[in-house]
Amino acid sequence: MGTFEELADGLAAALDEAAEGIREALRSQNRPQKYLANRVADASPSLVSRWLSGSRQLADRNRLPGADAMRDIAAALQLPAERARALIALGGAVDDLRKRLEAEERGWRTRAADHHSRRTAPPEPPPPASPTAAPTVEEPAPRRSVPLLTAAVAAGAVGVIAFLGGMLTGRTWAPDPPVPGVTVQPEAQGSGDRCSPWTDAGGGVELEACVRVRDSRMLIRSRLRGPVGTRTDMVVQAYDTFLEKPVTKELKCHRMHITAEGQIQTCGWHEIRPPYGSEYAARAGWRPAGQGLFDGAVLSTGLRW
Repeated sequence: MGTFEELADGLAAALDEAAEGIREALRSQNRPQKYLANRVADASPSLVSRWLSGSRQLADRNRLPGADAMRDIAAALQLPAERARALIALGGAVDDLRKRLEAEERGWRTRAADHHSRRTAPPEPPPPASPTAAPTVEEPAPRRSVPLLTAAVAAGAVGVIAFLGGMLTGRTWAPDPPVPGVTVQPEAQGSGDRCSPWTDAGGGVELEACVRVRDSRMLIRSRLRGPVGTRTDMVVQAYDTFLEKPVTKELKCHRMHITAEGQIQTCGWHEIRPPYGSEYAARAGWRPAGQGLFDGAVLSTGLRW
């Protein structure tokens, strides 16, 4: 059967590969993700968005993209037969792993999400020397590679293994681009900055997300304000507004502490290496310090590179 953790790791990997396969197909046809919303049975724009979030949807309560959904997606995108078979086989693996986890225990999804969050979370940085010390900014840990299926669940998953070998697109998925170093710029908003309005992100916290181009460099940042005593972690990443997907890893700032009324904590500016030919925005989020997943996403206005 495999342990609960092995099954959860396999499902997380399958969901990530499924999301990447769907995104690649949409990208190759220059279609937005909402194209699928009216072409997949019982789907909606928000459900398709969750499917494209990969393993992160373990923390949600949406219907997972199984074989039936993959069959509809393959038909909607008119994928070649080989790619369609691989995508449908991957959906079958999602169905199989979901059923095995459901048989393990009730509430399996919360446990699987917690396990995946711990597995992929970066190590906590050391505490700052003093309450006024500059916040620690860390680059995210590299993507961890986990086997899609353990030997105990490999039977009947030949299509999934073929997919992981590059069957769906005829190549191996390209790795995430390296995250460049962090460049800290003045906090004042400049005339060329594209920022969101200050937005309620829950828990009494407000967020602002900004993107800018300076001296042929693209930079992103997030800012946060809230009640005195608030302790938070912050995250910001670049976001493709056409494909509706992140284009960098999450850049995080830990243990931000609001110590005075009206105080603003800043994460960035972070210099990123943007792709060319589309419009990019900054997407910001937060969580209570050291607790759970990042939430309260706020999107800046877009900027062309």
